[in-house]
Parts: sequence; C-alpha cells; structure tokens
Amino acid sequence: MKNLRVLLVFALLAFGSAAMAQNGRSFYNSPYKTRNSGSFDKSTGLLTFSYGFPNVPVRGYSYAGFGGPDRLGFGPVYVKYEHGLLDEVGIGGQAAFAVGKVDYGADEANITAFHFAVLGYYHFNKLIPIKVLDVYAGTGLAFRSRAVNWDNDADLDDSSTRVYVPFKVGARWYFKPRLGLYLEAGYDDMSDVNLGITLRM
Repeated sequence: MKNLRVLLVFALLAFGSAAMAQNGRSFYNSPYKTRNSGSFDKSTGLLTFSYGFPNVPVRGYSYAGFGGPDRLGFGPVYVKYEHGLLDEVGIGGQAAFAVGKVDYGADEANITAFHFAVLGYYHFNKLIPIKVLDVYAGTGLAFRSRAVNWDNDADLDDSSTRVYVPFKVGARWYFKPRLGLYLEAGYDDMSDVNLGITLRM
C-alpha cells in the first residue's frame, strides 16, 4: 500500500509539471481569486462510486484463542457525494459497506462493517491549470461500526463503534465532460486506496 501511495504522489507531481508546461505563465499570472482551471467550482456536484482495498475491517480482525486464520472479504464499496461551497472548496458525505469472514478451521467469524463520514475538500483547480484533472485533499469526521458474529460460539460475538478523523488525497481524470475516473488514497479505517467513477452533475 505504501508503494501505491508513493506512486499516486509521483503521478500528481507529474501532472502538475505537465500543467505548467501546457499553459505557461498566463494562468499563474492571473489573480488567485479569479483563476480557475474549470475542473471544479462552487456549482459543481460530484457523485462517485468506488471500490476500496484492502478490506481493513476484515484484515484488522483476529482472535488470540485461535491459530492463524484464512480471510475472505468483499468491499468496501463506497458511495460519495460532494458539492461546491467556493470555487476551490467543497463539502460532502460518503458511506461505505464491507463484509467478510475469518476462518479459524474449528470456527468462523462473520464480519459486517459500515462507515459514514462528512468531509471538507480543497481542490487544486487554482494551482493546476488542466481542466480535465481535478486534484484534491480532504478531511472531516467519520463513524465506523463493525459487528463480528461467530458460527459456533455466540459468546465470542463482538461489536465496536468508533468516531475518528479521516484524511484523503485523490484525483479525477475526466475523459468526458461529465464522467471521470477516480483514484483516492488515505485513511478512513475502511481501505487504504479506492478507485471508481465520478459523475459530474
């Protein structure tokens, strides 16, 4: 996962370098308040569907009374929406769902996790002059609930709920005016990286 994050950072730096070569001084000589690449503004609405990996709620579960487990999981699957407040600032919410099982041979734990977060985002549309590229960072407040149910021993059933601060960096590449590919990395206690599609509304 660390390598994926490093790759994302290098990709964003490469896009930034290409942007400077593409549009030159005219973009950067205009006042910050009025400049905008066109990738995001205060009227923008973004609906995103994505899949994350690894499955952190399943990967992070273990029970000391058993030997090494086999793990199988699906998700997390995300649905996200964001709307602009300013030309470079947006606010949004995301929900994610993940399931999985941890097989200890003699018994099996079934895991279900749900996550919800509200985040504020800063978009680099005033710093990167490429209309089809939307680079951003975001943070906010998140909630996650995880339930663990054992097949043969209900006494081991467990549930946990926590509130925490997520952090995200990501990019969208619009191959059509209202449709783009999406890649995001960071911490939200559901996955380290997620990718999918974004509909610009």
